[in-house]
Amino acid sequence: MSLFICLLWLAAFNGRPTWPVDLYLASDPLLAAVHTLAGRVLVPLLLLSLLFVVLALLMGRIFCSHLCPLGVLLDVSDHFLARPQRVKENRGAYRRVRPVKLVLLLVLVGAALFGFDLLGFVDPLVIMTRFTATLFYPALVALADASLQVLRPLGASLGWLDLAYLEIISPTFDGALLMLGLLLVLLLLGRLQPRFWCRHLCPLGGLLGLLGRRAPYRRRVDSDKCNACNRCVRLCPTGAIHLEGKLYDRSECITCLNCVRECPEGAVSFSFGARRPAQEQPGVAAGRRLVLGGLLGGAAAGLAMRIDGLHPGHAFLPLPHRHGRLIRPPGAVPEPEFLARCTRCGECLRACLTNTLQPDWYRAGLEGLWAPHLALRHAACEQTCNVCGQVCPTGAIRPLTPIEKQHAKIGTAVIVRDRCLPWSQDRRCLICDEQCPYNAIVFRHDAQHHVGLPVVNPNRCNGCGQCEDKCPVLGEAAIIVVPQGELRLSSGSYVAEARALGLVFEAEKGEFQDQFRLEGEEAAPGGRPPAGQQQPGGKQHAADQELPRLPPGIEP
Repeated sequence: MSLFICLLWLAAFNGRPTWPVDLYLASDPLLAAVHTLAGRVLVPLLLLSLLFVVLALLMGRIFCSHLCPLGVLLDVSDHFLARPQRVKENRGAYRRVRPVKLVLLLVLVGAALFGFDLLGFVDPLVIMTRFTATLFYPALVALADASLQVLRPLGASLGWLDLAYLEIISPTFDGALLMLGLLLVLLLLGRLQPRFWCRHLCPLGGLLGLLGRRAPYRRRVDSDKCNACNRCVRLCPTGAIHLEGKLYDRSECITCLNCVRECPEGAVSFSFGARRPAQEQPGVAAGRRLVLGGLLGGAAAGLAMRIDGLHPGHAFLPLPHRHGRLIRPPGAVPEPEFLARCTRCGECLRACLTNTLQPDWYRAGLEGLWAPHLALRHAACEQTCNVCGQVCPTGAIRPLTPIEKQHAKIGTAVIVRDRCLPWSQDRRCLICDEQCPYNAIVFRHDAQHHVGLPVVNPNRCNGCGQCEDKCPVLGEAAIIVVPQGELRLSSGSYVAEARALGLVFEAEKGEFQDQFRLEGEEAAPGGRPPAGQQQPGGKQHAADQELPRLPPGIEP
């Protein structure tokens, strides 16, 4: 658990994002299998999961008890919330629910065969990473900020100016309360049985149980010492031990060693050796009906998503039903491939420097639930930061260099004239132009307005959202970024592709002038020369230069 927290903490702009911060996710064999099937691509880092497959073949579900961070959280929660279990209750209650974890495993595989990645709903490492990124980390930062409120007056009185003026900005995420509700449901299941999730619902546990069914590292009971006190039966966190304590379900045992520590006679041990059929049962069986039903359920889920009107099918480019404000992170692969490869783990949400990456809520249908998108009114995308691609474990967001990231156009800014102060109220406003790092906004003038009117040059705008973030209009901004013109590549250089399309993402320097005209308009007294005439110094004003041709989908 400590390693999991440390790695997630380092997945940040000021951490060590180039380190293997996604080590836990890369070690998940279920993630590796489903991602490879759904995305039709093998990420080399996911080969690390083969080590944990070997570990399961040798020692069973030891990952669940010693390495799984969600298991640690459930153990801590059960210590405070779980009811004391009677012997028969701990062993036999809800046993009919146990095959659900195998059904979920098969549904994941069946949906992956149709190109759909549903790991974000049920994979324990993905769920725990998302909870930590969107709930635990913001709560910790908020607690630090609250402590700072107490210490700041002390710092001011002692002359510690760094402490007196230190400010901590807490990250926030869309749907955090719903995420908290899901976490509470998961924890409160412990009121039914300890580790209810691990016993009955966890598909990764089901996979590891199948792999470890014949593992040589086994539980052994000395029949001469065992007095059938049933203490191990009552305390087993997964109810894997049969009554009287000698027989156990091999695929349900998580090798937690509680029975070894709690046995008053010292009759229980774990060691490598030959199988003892008299002391082992296979556990939940994956019969043909269960396998067939699970795979068909996954296929049905995949087909249901494919007929959803928001499904980003390859036949629709650009997507006719796609939400007009759905902006993916820079470096995101094309949308169908992105949704097939994104696990909704939340690593990029935690790492985002400006907190502009937010979990999506049905803008791309059910299959896009919790996938990252940019809320540019919340904050702009920092152009010097490329951390989201560095921490993505599956390559749904490509790891780009800063210069490549700068050329990964994520959308185009569009002026909403009904809300823009110069356009709608004839009031001077220069905020968007001042904030634009690429000089993509120029000013024009017409006969109906006395002030300069902002116009976006789409070939210079990379969609960073600085203008939308800083727009002074209350509510929705008067300049918004839309996905038209976005540049998303599965491979290859963004710099080369941008230059081939005539996109220019370097700012131009020039003198500011407060009078602008359209071509052919008469110069005002004391104003600048007619259109096309050279300015002093031989320069022609940017407003007189012809704007480049707009890309498809962009109207002037």
